[in-house]
Amino acid sequence: MWTNLKWAVLMMALCWVMGGVSICSAAGAAKLPDLIIFTSYDVGTSTYMQTACMADGITKKTGMKVRVLPSGNDMSRILPLRSKTAHFATTSAPSCFAGMNGFWDFAKYDWGPQAFRQVLSVIDYDQGIVIGTAASANIKTLKDLKGKRLTWIPGGPALNSAMEATLAFAGLTWNDVIKVPAPSLGTSMKFLGEGKADAAWSSTTSPVMFEVERSPHGVYWPEYPPEDKAGWERLHKIAPYFIPTNATKGVGVSKTKPRKLATYAYPIIIAYDTADENTVYEVTKAIDVSFDLSKRCHDVMPCWEFKKAINLKSMLLPYHPGTIRYLKEKGLWSKEMEKRQNQLIQEQTSMKKLWDAIIIEAKTKNISDEGLADFWAKKRAAASK
Repeated sequence: MWTNLKWAVLMMALCWVMGGVSICSAAGAAKLPDLIIFTSYDVGTSTYMQTACMADGITKKTGMKVRVLPSGNDMSRILPLRSKTAHFATTSAPSCFAGMNGFWDFAKYDWGPQAFRQVLSVIDYDQGIVIGTAASANIKTLKDLKGKRLTWIPGGPALNSAMEATLAFAGLTWNDVIKVPAPSLGTSMKFLGEGKADAAWSSTTSPVMFEVERSPHGVYWPEYPPEDKAGWERLHKIAPYFIPTNATKGVGVSKTKPRKLATYAYPIIIAYDTADENTVYEVTKAIDVSFDLSKRCHDVMPCWEFKKAINLKSMLLPYHPGTIRYLKEKGLWSKEMEKRQNQLIQEQTSMKKLWDAIIIEAKTKNISDEGLADFWAKKRAAASK
């Protein structure tokens, strides 16, 4: 009895508890990494601002040290995650869609479908995540994009595909516009204010777009009318994660002057399925308990509240087991979500098996890395029939 009591006291002394967030798991002492690293979009983007707000709130509430590494494109955000030099990535629905299906830049021999797991997925129905244009370009409808200068981000296939989907909405393709290469999302938006481009991918809440609005070129948001059923059908064939919204938050929109735009889950915090369960559990908990400190930091932050964010609509990916453990403790996990979880994992498993089989065939046929995307797309389409 005395021995057990001494052991319990010793274990309590070994556990390091900061601000109410323990880094000891239920199974015993499980110390967190000294520094939790998130990758995110580059400085000036809405996602970077939100991630920085979250990180600051966590540190103030728990003492947990968090670093945010900004990055200009999808692959440079995911590489640190895959190599385990980062623990989490704050990304978007297009990036997750590309990664989990092995699309675009992920359709390479050393990539393929990725076993992503989500920690938190945020949908703000009051903001638009769409093509933003320079008001000086006189683009009143999406069809007016024809012949205009649109930004293109090398290594950013998810953003480029979202642009492609918007062009499809208007019955256009990349062949109908002028591509303007930009090194990152933040820079591409700045091109509007600098007169280097007419349209760029953006969000109505992006800090950069407030700068563009103050430039001589201004900001204008062409609409995605929900009544244009054919347009939405063309868009969804390329990007099924889009949803129509009435944007009232951010640059050039308000409750009295809403715009018929589109949005999707953004940001989404992801980890790989192999990420340490205790680390994911504690970081999930830290995000939740520090919400009161971060919720006023950015226009979208109120949507990070777990009661709002955790639902089937935002469940693009399976949740990580560490996150599920915390959600169950909070009573936020349902039978419907468990069913969806199993379905998504099965879809990922089937996709990976198909990829592995096709890669063997591709290698025997000496298909190049550049030709692999088309080969994979054709094989995947054939398998779905």
